[in-house]
Amino acid sequence: MKKIAVIGSLNMDLVAVTEVSPKMGETVFGKDFSMFPGGKGANQATAAGRLGAQVMMFGTVGDDDHGRSLLAELEKNHVDAVHVVERKDAPTGCALIESCRGQNRIIVIPGANSKTDKSYLEDKMEAILQADVILLSMEIPLASIEYAAETLSHHGKTVILNPAPAVPIPESLIDNTSYILPNEHEAAILFNMPEEEALRKYPNKLLITKGEHGVVYHDGEKPVHIPAAEVNPVDSTGAGDTFAGAFAAASAKGMVLKEAVQFAAAAAGLSVEKHGAQSGMPTDKELEAFRSRGKSNE
Repeated sequence: MKKIAVIGSLNMDLVAVTEVSPKMGETVFGKDFSMFPGGKGANQATAAGRLGAQVMMFGTVGDDDHGRSLLAELEKNHVDAVHVVERKDAPTGCALIESCRGQNRIIVIPGANSKTDKSYLEDKMEAILQADVILLSMEIPLASIEYAAETLSHHGKTVILNPAPAVPIPESLIDNTSYILPNEHEAAILFNMPEEEALRKYPNKLLITKGEHGVVYHDGEKPVHIPAAEVNPVDSTGAGDTFAGAFAAASAKGMVLKEAVQFAAAAAGLSVEKHGAQSGMPTDKELEAFRSRGKSNE
């Protein structure tokens, strides 16, 4: 199996569960509060690690309890976190998550993630180049993502970009990716054109996830739709990260595109049946059992 390098954020997720989403200026009672390890980078690394991939995590945390807790969780989930740097000049990033009836609103405070800059990547590039599949997401500086994608694509690596949270990105960044994985809302921000036109423009590269409506891409001849897995949703936190991590794992295992999308969609579907981002992500054995029961999208 090829190695995966995940370059991205590490956050502590602070989750408030409520039956009523408050309006601006309104206070409501919640049902529960929990803390979960998160951050799009750490989530995606965990998803791939739980599915049996060889994963290295690259990023930064604060020199604090949250940071140490996040590193310990990565190790538990079979992710090599030796290259994650603990910074004394910034706190570990965090995400404030409101979970209401299976839907979420999220505020992210970057903290130490802003230190995953070009200087950090230059220092770690020799280690990053040991991987064949590179997974990037947007909770670190955009300049870092552009530098990583350009450098790694020139070395012939498979570069996967999960463009969340979505911001307009330069065409050069898209050119330097092998696959780009937005959801339908992110795609609308990234591409100033109808969805069908964007899919045709980036065949076998642009994969748009649509939650319960599955995944769509264009194979160069026609649109392809992969249905979502049939599940009982509890918490959608981390579903997109599960898809990205699972897709990277499938790519590292040598699956062809359609098979990799089916694999990732099944993993993402299974993840929403539990609370929490990382805690809801399936293991390889859980996913294999789920798919064998015929409840996935195949």
